[in-house]
Amino acid sequence: MSNNTIALDMGSSFTSIYQVGQHVVLFEPSLIAFQSDDLSKVKAVGLEAKKLLGRTTDSTELVAPVFDSNITDERSASKMLESFLNKITVRKFSARPSVVMSVPCGVTEKGLRAYERVLKDAGVSDYAFIESPVLTAIGLNVSMTNASPAFIVDIGGGTTEIAAVSLDGIICGVTVNIGGLTLDSMLMTHLKEKFQLKIGSLTAENIMHGVCSLIEGDTTSMVVHGQSMATGRPDSILLSARDVLEPLKIFFDKIFQVTSMVLAKLPAEVSADIRRNGVYFSGGLSKIEGLEEYFRQTMGMRANIFADAQVATVLGGGVVAENKQLLKKLRINKI
Repeated sequence: MSNNTIALDMGSSFTSIYQVGQHVVLFEPSLIAFQSDDLSKVKAVGLEAKKLLGRTTDSTELVAPVFDSNITDERSASKMLESFLNKITVRKFSARPSVVMSVPCGVTEKGLRAYERVLKDAGVSDYAFIESPVLTAIGLNVSMTNASPAFIVDIGGGTTEIAAVSLDGIICGVTVNIGGLTLDSMLMTHLKEKFQLKIGSLTAENIMHGVCSLIEGDTTSMVVHGQSMATGRPDSILLSARDVLEPLKIFFDKIFQVTSMVLAKLPAEVSADIRRNGVYFSGGLSKIEGLEEYFRQTMGMRANIFADAQVATVLGGGVVAENKQLLKKLRINKI
């Protein structure tokens, strides 16, 4: 890898970039908007594209090129990445950086080929792939050796990665199609059924960050605007944390169920280490109020929560990018 190196985490909801020698230099939604009658014309990317959600006309096509941690639209993904790389480039004609890129736990050969094509189409020729949970553990600064593993639950936008990892890589892990977008959908359905209020994904996201809490009796509330299912007219309600506790518990219970399945597959010694050290949560939803206590009550284990949880994976990529020996040890061989 050259001195001009970045770490890249391109997720279903957000793309983050860490630039070696600096810090996280980009954290934006994984969205791109095209001119409908000419898909070669990019209208907006990232934050600007997200502002168009639910507000586009026939002249605009809004694309989320990553779904469930898989690249579903390679052309759009490469255009989006190209635009993000242009944003962080100081000089107009400077060379594309070398890239340390996170990929899902257990990524297939087909998936790696898709990532390769996207990188190459965006002008990147020097790259290394590393499985996401390993980078997350490093980014969280978890004390981890070959003999002392860490257990990661990384709740992303489209997927959650659950894995026991060491400096040798993944001991046991899975990627499940449950993430922040799933919770958005559950909240939208819940408000339809309980309050007869139709809301969009942006409002669901605001609810998630505004009032969602796993603390029984939490009195936090907010006004939510939407469309009445009965009249079709604009309507609003006062929504409290108690009103959305049920779907929130269902969401986390599903994640805990998979966590239990992965824990059950581990060797006894590894399981004992993890029970002693607890589980390390990352991703934006790890910041939900009450998660630490709810996990302890449900699973009988400690949950470790961190301030930089949403960018832990790309921070770990930055650490690896600056350590040639670690990079050589952890990278997935090119296909």
